[in-house]
Amino acid sequence: MFVPGAVRQGNGTQNLEPLGPPATGDKQLVLVDAGLRPATHVTLFDQGFVQVLQAAVTGLEPKQPYVLGLSSDPKGTGHMVSLAAFTANPAGAAIVNAVGPIRQYLVSEPKRYLVIAEGTPVQFGHPVQVQSGS
Repeated sequence: MFVPGAVRQGNGTQNLEPLGPPATGDKQLVLVDAGLRPATHVTLFDQGFVQVLQAAVTGLEPKQPYVLGLSSDPKGTGHMVSLAAFTANPAGAAIVNAVGPIRQYLVSEPKRYLVIAEGTPVQFGHPVQVQSGS
């Protein structure tokens, strides 16, 4: 955004510093299905205080509702908070996006784990994919 006359002296970059690690690093995660086969690839793009999560989801039942969320249990059976609701396409895949302080939840105590569960944000079903390397 440009605000005319907002900086009366200098070029307007005083006291500004570029974001350094970890704010500029992207993080790659994998979710596995019940057979421990990699099914979903997730990238967290740091944007400073928030992250953009993008998940390339595969291996789901076509045209069914799912929730990408954070679970308190690595198996996805604990308390879950919804990040994004989506419906798998006819091939059982989807591209899912979410924005928020996601990295903070993944590294805070108690730790949270990415999970894809059947159902909707108001009624979670059985977890079908869980974060690998939890």
